[in-house]
Amino acid sequence: MLPILSLTLATLFVGTVVTFLAGPRAKYVAAAVSAVFLVEIAAMFWMFTWPAFGVGPAHFAESESYAWIHVDWLHVNYTVGIDGISLVLILLTGILQAVTVAYSWNETKQPGAWFGLVLLTCLGCFGVFVALDVLLFFVFWEVVLVPMFFLIGYWGGPRRRYAALKFFIYTHVASVTMLVALLVTAFYSHSPTLDFASLQGSAATLAVPTQVILFLSLFFGFGVKFPIVPFHTWLPDAHVEAPTGGSVLLAGLLLKLGGYGLIRWGLEILPTGLSHAAPVLYAVAFASIIWGAGVSLAQRDLKRLVAYSSINHMGIVLLAIALDTSLGLLAAVLLMFAHGIVSALLFMVSGSVHHTFGSRDLATVNGITPTAPTLSTMTMAGALASLGLPALISFPAEFTALLATWDKLGYWVVIPLFTLVVTAAFYIWMMQRLLFGTPKGIPADAHDLPYAEALAMGALVVLTVVYGILPNLLVHWITLSPVAGLP
Repeated sequence: MLPILSLTLATLFVGTVVTFLAGPRAKYVAAAVSAVFLVEIAAMFWMFTWPAFGVGPAHFAESESYAWIHVDWLHVNYTVGIDGISLVLILLTGILQAVTVAYSWNETKQPGAWFGLVLLTCLGCFGVFVALDVLLFFVFWEVVLVPMFFLIGYWGGPRRRYAALKFFIYTHVASVTMLVALLVTAFYSHSPTLDFASLQGSAATLAVPTQVILFLSLFFGFGVKFPIVPFHTWLPDAHVEAPTGGSVLLAGLLLKLGGYGLIRWGLEILPTGLSHAAPVLYAVAFASIIWGAGVSLAQRDLKRLVAYSSINHMGIVLLAIALDTSLGLLAAVLLMFAHGIVSALLFMVSGSVHHTFGSRDLATVNGITPTAPTLSTMTMAGALASLGLPALISFPAEFTALLATWDKLGYWVVIPLFTLVVTAAFYIWMMQRLLFGTPKGIPADAHDLPYAEALAMGALVVLTVVYGILPNLLVHWITLSPVAGLP
């Protein structure tokens, strides 16, 4: 059997190293690595459905396992594998790596380091989605933090060092909590190895109070990455100060690590803990949904508006996970994929508005459509997708989440439903001011999108339409995972 996952990891690792060393030609290396990565992802989809590699109800496809660290008291393996959930998120990783490289094509400030850090971030995310050993998972989880710290801290805005340090401290403390909880789960349950399958089987023997405490610890560790209220304050600062490519990866991929981790290492390992801790998750989810939507209404900075709206959307993801139903988990993964595409598009829009007009302030820049019609089209597509317009990517995901919430919680569905109306309100207000208002704050040398930026945004717009009209292109794969399989 072709070890496609290890081959892909090797491709990304070698490509990252070569990109760091390529200097001014780094963008060509990064583009080539991104193209190969997408080809390898296509091979994963093909192999996933081939009978010889097909996924069954109790195992992962393309799984590989080799002894790594074996001593008397510790058995750590290099174990990787994919199911329908991780496969869809790997596709998101490949897409966002390619469009980030395209959008950053004209980057001139240390291009070797920039494109190398972009590839390293995606390498870490891919590793998180395929790792099936606790220590291996943690290694890739921490790998992601390092390049993002430097992307924000070196290429970011005026308060970049503060934002980078805050991001690193918040997420690192949460990471340590997550690791300790997983290790305690393994040792207290007498799991023979740190592999996912072994841990899943042995954790079922733990007492219910122990499972609840461990699950809540994991919830904190993964939840800070969502981010959840009240540990969300690092996100707006990080987004506002991050360069555009950094914001794309931060919102499009890094936030998804929290949702994926909570499903894979929380819900699947400690389902009893989740069932007893569900009220806590509901409360935090509703708080995040309400807070994200409400605070977005008060934002004048386009980038900060998109950042706070991400808290609202990821709150809905958390709610869908907390429902602990197959429909809810389907909705959660659909939402993560949809938010990854749409938030990437909107952060590219905010970056291009800033580059072109010198400001993201909706009070000072209005009526840009006559000057930048292509940018205006991309802005409208992203805003309409984010507010859940039918036939665009967010609609099937949000509708599924609302349906799952109604099935489990009844009239509590009014809360996320109301905040979706609020989301529509602030995006329509944004479009009215930025696109259709009386022209204001338009520099004499303002121009429409450069080709590289237009290509990156255009690809994302096409995906919002394709997956909005044909959501089964994602649903089919997600439901191949036993935990999200439809009855």
